[in-house]
Amino acid sequence: MSHIPRKPNPVFRLLLTWALMSGLTIISMLSGDALETGGVTASIGFTSVGILMITTLFKCRLLLLDFLELRHASPEWRRGFFFAIFLITAMIAATYALAIGF
Repeated sequence: MSHIPRKPNPVFRLLLTWALMSGLTIISMLSGDALETGGVTASIGFTSVGILMITTLFKCRLLLLDFLELRHASPEWRRGFFFAIFLITAMIAATYALAIGF
């Protein structure tokens, strides 16, 4: 018996994407110490910034593919957008590393 994979329902895909983005937002909040109530502003460290940048990359990818429907675009467009997002996050991480003297 052969099994033919079904195409996922678009509504299910958007709900799954929304759930993944919500989870990544929670990871970002915990990494950036957003829930600390000490009232003192302090540097969060390069590891936390790295986690924030990685979760941002995944969230941008999900946003581009599913909400902006880039999944149906040509591979060149997808690669171009992903490269631009990677370049921007790398520049932010490098700027932060230079600012803290890493």
